[in-house]
Amino acid sequence: MGKAGMRARQGEPVGHVGGAPPVRRGNAPLATVALIGGGPTAIYALRHLLDAPFPLDIHVFERDREVGPGMPYREEINTSEMLSNIGSREIPPVLQTLVEFLSDCDTQTLSEFGLSEEEIGPETFFPRLVLGRYFTAQLAALVARARRLGHRVEVRSRYTVRDIVPGPEGTEVSWQSPSGDGTARYDHVVVATGHQWADRVHSSGVTLHAPWPAKALRRFIGCKVGILGSSLTAIDTVLALAVFHGTFVEDGEDVRWDPAPSAEAFRAVMMSRRGLLPDADWYYELPLPGLPSFDEDAVSREIARGPKNLLARCHRILASDIAALDPDYAQRTSPEKLDGFADRHFAERMKGDPWEVARSLVEIASVQREARTADPWRPALLKAHEIYERIIPHLSAQEREIFSRELKPVFADIYASVPHRSIRRMLALHEAGVLELTRLGSDYTINPRGAGVLVEGASGALFVDALIDARGQRAADLSGLKFPTLAAMGEFDPSTLSIRVPEGCRGTITCVAIPVLLPSNPFVQGLERARDLGRLAAERIIGEERDAVS
Repeated sequence: MGKAGMRARQGEPVGHVGGAPPVRRGNAPLATVALIGGGPTAIYALRHLLDAPFPLDIHVFERDREVGPGMPYREEINTSEMLSNIGSREIPPVLQTLVEFLSDCDTQTLSEFGLSEEEIGPETFFPRLVLGRYFTAQLAALVARARRLGHRVEVRSRYTVRDIVPGPEGTEVSWQSPSGDGTARYDHVVVATGHQWADRVHSSGVTLHAPWPAKALRRFIGCKVGILGSSLTAIDTVLALAVFHGTFVEDGEDVRWDPAPSAEAFRAVMMSRRGLLPDADWYYELPLPGLPSFDEDAVSREIARGPKNLLARCHRILASDIAALDPDYAQRTSPEKLDGFADRHFAERMKGDPWEVARSLVEIASVQREARTADPWRPALLKAHEIYERIIPHLSAQEREIFSRELKPVFADIYASVPHRSIRRMLALHEAGVLELTRLGSDYTINPRGAGVLVEGASGALFVDALIDARGQRAADLSGLKFPTLAAMGEFDPSTLSIRVPEGCRGTITCVAIPVLLPSNPFVQGLERARDLGRLAAERIIGEERDAVS
């Protein structure tokens, strides 16, 4: 696993894994499964494939050297300063929880992670790299368990899949690897290629640089850099630039940034529509408490009534619940009025200096976390965003536009809060005079100007040497996966996660690649969703194989 002292726990797994040993179905060959991508979604899929009552032949393809962490948690992509914005207690366990994994690590390994035993706990926000090591270790433990249960599992690192070709004998997967090119045919394929980041060119001709991998941002040492976005991806981008130019000195909640000589000309400007940092992570119960009226049954009844005014009908139920749970918030924001709801939600924060607002909110969140309490509207909206996932596929194009404008920003503000340590680091950089935050509004322009870039928006004109697009993962269609035959032959069905192929082709192809899912589900990102997607992919395979012999 690459690090001394890392070992998979040998005790019982969390939850059901495998059950009774799988039974070989006579002399029939094992059903073959290809997992394209070796990150968390594929790991959760493998975890649930072990529930199959018959043995499987499973191949995991990963284009990078290290299998397990995926892009968000990979060493070559991140720096040690980048924190996950999901607390330990929220990370769905594979064979053990993250806390159990870290508790099994020796002092030397924890030191390599930059951790002490005192920091290990369910509320801790760990560095992304720690989560990467966790998933790498869990994959190794899963493979060992699968083989003991009678499954065949082969993990292929540095295998770049070039095409996926459906056919009458199964789906052919072709690849390039250090040992040469190859192909193989599979009964089932799961596309779990995860996030995609690449530089792209704006319509004005300006290059919008990708925020990942972090080490590539070294080319901006000594530059004035603009960062599109102000959420977690943008914060990670700023952190990478900051550690190339100086050092964070931290003593509990006291954080400062000491510049290196290379920092003399360094400046960073975060640019977003509202010019606000994300909210500091706030306390909430797990599982989330239900709402008085806005629940799965209520929205199912509204969906059954038909698509006309579906969004308005559902939202009236939610608005009524919010008014009952938090009258003060309801009075400020009038949630019963969809038009302008997002602006009213952010209005109070928009009135003040964004840095003072961020400082105030992190202090309030810190006190509330200690008291294990929160403003009632927060858990209410967090729960509501989960229920809205059921509604979104049924909305008309017009209501989908209203949802994206008025509700999506509010829900994102609630679930995309960030660790307090990350906020304090942003404040330290601002206090050091190297980080600013500006409001673009909804109507802004990006144009080349000499050797740099001119950005003009609500707060005026700003010139930077380079512009990094850190606004998060962009949506894509099947062609974005770069499997040309699959894109030409297949059609993605978001309701089943399947890729439909021409009649006569054998087997199943399931797509759980985040960019392809985003157009139909804007809330699909995160480890809880990775767990759910992996489970759904595994259940489809097991169900198909069970039906084939029944």
